[in-house]
Amino acid sequence: MVKDILRVIGQLDDKRLLRPVLLGLLLSALVLAAVVAGSYWLLADMLPTADGWIGRQLAAIGLLELIGSFAAGWLALLLFPAVALMVQSLFVDSVADAVEAKHYPNTPPARAVPIAESVLAAVKLATLVIGINLLLLPVYLILMLIPPTGLILYFVVNGYLVGREYFETVGLRRLTLPEAKLTRRQNRSVIWLDGILLMLFFSVPVLNLAGPILGTAYMVHRFHRIW
Repeated sequence: MVKDILRVIGQLDDKRLLRPVLLGLLLSALVLAAVVAGSYWLLADMLPTADGWIGRQLAAIGLLELIGSFAAGWLALLLFPAVALMVQSLFVDSVADAVEAKHYPNTPPARAVPIAESVLAAVKLATLVIGINLLLLPVYLILMLIPPTGLILYFVVNGYLVGREYFETVGLRRLTLPEAKLTRRQNRSVIWLDGILLMLFFSVPVLNLAGPILGTAYMVHRFHRIW
């Protein structure tokens, strides 16, 4: 893992990789801003307001705004894996081509996966990720009372989903879908840990904006190590 992380970092001066990183960072920032704004909008009717007695007491001690910010931030965190999957689907070919040109130059040309196919697959899994996280939201909230069990469950669940999607998306450039799925199942534990590592990176403010693209570059290395 460490060696592959260092390889990704060492290639950041490569223009072929730097371009999708910058574009992905910008797109991630825009989408994440929309997710945060949408989170505030969704929670607007659920959070206490300063009109009621509870709201006035919370506002008096400055907790009302803090609760709103925490709730919106938590919801945005739940939705970020879906954001990462969508961004990754748009840049997988350009990132993989850059990594393979530098580190695996003798590898035969890969199959170009149509963007529409990648985006459709990402939309399906993003919908699944959002649905699972929303279903588990009550469990997350209950486990938050027993720290850090809530965060552990969040990383375990989303690490599995993100690791699976990133590996299969990269793998589809060189394998059929059944072959990619079989390879993933045969290396389930390793890919799951890779997904958890990506989720840890996605949770770091600011750095997480580059996460979808750098995660793709990292998974290209992991695929070639397994394949």
